[in-house]
Amino acid sequence: MRTAVSSLLTVCLVVGIATVSRAFEDNFIFHYSFDGGSGDTVEDSGGLGNDGMLMDGASRVTKGKFNDAIEFDGGQAHIETVLDVPEFDFTMALWIQTDNPAVGIYSVLDGAAGAGGHDRHFYLQGGNICFRVWQGAGWCTSTQVDDGDWHHIALVTETGPGQTAYVDGEEVGVFAYDHSDFDWQKLVWIGFSNDGGVDYFEGLIDEVAYLDTPLTQEEVQQLMAPLAVQPRDKVATTWAGIRSGF
Repeated sequence: MRTAVSSLLTVCLVVGIATVSRAFEDNFIFHYSFDGGSGDTVEDSGGLGNDGMLMDGASRVTKGKFNDAIEFDGGQAHIETVLDVPEFDFTMALWIQTDNPAVGIYSVLDGAAGAGGHDRHFYLQGGNICFRVWQGAGWCTSTQVDDGDWHHIALVTETGPGQTAYVDGEEVGVFAYDHSDFDWQKLVWIGFSNDGGVDYFEGLIDEVAYLDTPLTQEEVQQLMAPLAVQPRDKVATTWAGIRSGF
């Protein structure tokens, strides 16, 4: 058995490393790995072609959580995607690295910088990760993520259960309001929230996703680890699955 597993691992390494096959892969509205690419276009690896644009100084760097990331300088740097995203049963997620305790992170907007309305906010208050899905109130966890380390943040909004927040794959808070009423939204801005003490983000962001399904905790944990071993015949095997055979 060990020989067979070792052979599988060798073959997988030869054909290369790619995104893990997950049950929710068809549910990406967009997914930005930030790996590769050039110019100001941020390519959507989720499959729908919902590319974003680097704006006002947002820049590519090679010091991401996984390969490349985007650096935000605390000015007005952000990523803009012209897109109407779901208001019901969705998941928003990304990796961040910052030491600023009061910045905006992620939101959806009607017009530039929130003109005409804004919603679905990720932001920091006193270093704690906070959220707001309108018409629900803003709410904060007691989980600090402004320590300069990488942290994965996800918000799952589901009809009935409401909002569930995860940091580094662990549940850190819940809120009852279970959908957004902001249905005239036209933009997604990464690196910005009107609810932050400072609207624009300062630090690094990697692996940003918006999905049209509420992920389970196990699926959020899968979303955190995009790299896997995937042979060309599309039979995907995660590192954990390979290791379990030894």
